[in-house]
Amino acid sequence: MKVLVVSSEMVPFAKTGGLADVTGTLPKMLMKKGLEVACILPKYRSVTGERYSLENTGVKIRVPIGNRAEEGGILSTVLGGGLSCYFIENERYFNREYLYATKDGDYVDNAERFIFFTRAVFEFIVSRGTRFDIIHSNDWQTALIPVYLRTLYSGFDIFAETASVFTIHNLGYQGLFWSHDMPLTGLGWEMFTPRALEFYGKMNFLKGGLVFSDVLNTVSETYAKEIQTAEFGFGLDGVLYGERENLFGILNGVDYEIWSPESDGYIRANYTRDDLSGKVECKKDLLQEYGFAVSDVETPVIGIISRLVAQKGFDILYEIGSELAGLDVKFVILGTGERKYEDFFLEMAARYPSKFGVKIAYDDAIAHKIEAGADMFLMPSLYEPCGLNQIYSLKYGTVPVVRNTGGLADTVVDVDEDPERGTGFKFSRYRATHLFGAIVRALSWYHKKEEWKEMMVRGMELDFSWDVSASKYVELYKKALEKRGVHTYE
Repeated sequence: MKVLVVSSEMVPFAKTGGLADVTGTLPKMLMKKGLEVACILPKYRSVTGERYSLENTGVKIRVPIGNRAEEGGILSTVLGGGLSCYFIENERYFNREYLYATKDGDYVDNAERFIFFTRAVFEFIVSRGTRFDIIHSNDWQTALIPVYLRTLYSGFDIFAETASVFTIHNLGYQGLFWSHDMPLTGLGWEMFTPRALEFYGKMNFLKGGLVFSDVLNTVSETYAKEIQTAEFGFGLDGVLYGERENLFGILNGVDYEIWSPESDGYIRANYTRDDLSGKVECKKDLLQEYGFAVSDVETPVIGIISRLVAQKGFDILYEIGSELAGLDVKFVILGTGERKYEDFFLEMAARYPSKFGVKIAYDDAIAHKIEAGADMFLMPSLYEPCGLNQIYSLKYGTVPVVRNTGGLADTVVDVDEDPERGTGFKFSRYRATHLFGAIVRALSWYHKKEEWKEMMVRGMELDFSWDVSASKYVELYKKALEKRGVHTYE
């Protein structure tokens, strides 16, 4: 089975969130299952070839955009294990400091940028002459792939036996654009209806993926149910409920070759669940990294690695900043996002330098140091389709404190609800007082040294590797092919 994974970001090339981690690992796991897999994404400024060999194929494609055409180049590289990755190059669209937005808002031409990218994928396939059984697209940036497959490119022989799978990583980001951008798609106005791309007078890319894809999935079983409700459906709950027979939840896996305290090359000392002494050294290193005194090693440390946006729970955290400063705890924060939340954390660090350490950045090495050196990891998300950091934290013996939603609900067991199986702390109501209560509960448990160690070890013993999840994706691809009436694979 030949699969093309289409994504707007992918580790190690470009990343803003968990989407990049998934698309950076899943293809490799699918290859281990015997599938032929390739990946394609935009050639951003961050795709430099410094850590991998980047080849200019010399291939040029002309991509229709409205009543004109834009030229795109094709670059390629091969990652370990033989995974071929291709890049669509266009300096005007993709040679920018950020992927989608500055700190002050989205790029105003995002519709045009990702119409270009999705159509370029089809022109690339046509120019290459390689058939794919499955085109697997991800989130709003590539949601027009299933639309184009069933409309503008449906008459091409090379796509006659191609099925589409569309993964929703975060329904809150839908690619909403004014109707005047519709002509750029090359689609007729008959597609601007409630049964297709129209959404309350706007064009909705993600809705197109939901309506036209052969099979849909999202990244946890709980989130697949949640998005069919008005609370979490962001206006598309009716569409998703209508597609419920084709909607599946598959929990994201973790690449333990990268995220494991036993072998992590970024951390000061490796450690295992049988010998946790190295975690103390990692905590000392983390304290130094954030300018705290190593003598404070007995003080509990709570880590946060996140996009700093309201969805991640920072609006309710914002409400209790002074209360958190009054606790016997230190916070280490790593991330970028909305200016409001960046400023909030920087102000907390200035007002309470012995309590808050802040780095407004994304740094992979520091992220590993936080996972290994912190005692707890905080994810108070309003909603969380899957979440990966709580899974990383479990493996590192860093106890998660999370809201009971989406993938967080599927991966963390509250120790007060189930002391024998508990691996962390959860709160259900999205209220600042409930968040504060969960943190206080965690801090009280932290001082029960033996019980805390047992909880750490239980989390470290869990296995959220990609093996099981990748097998489920193979079955999903088979379902998509069966729905198309093409063929099935044993």
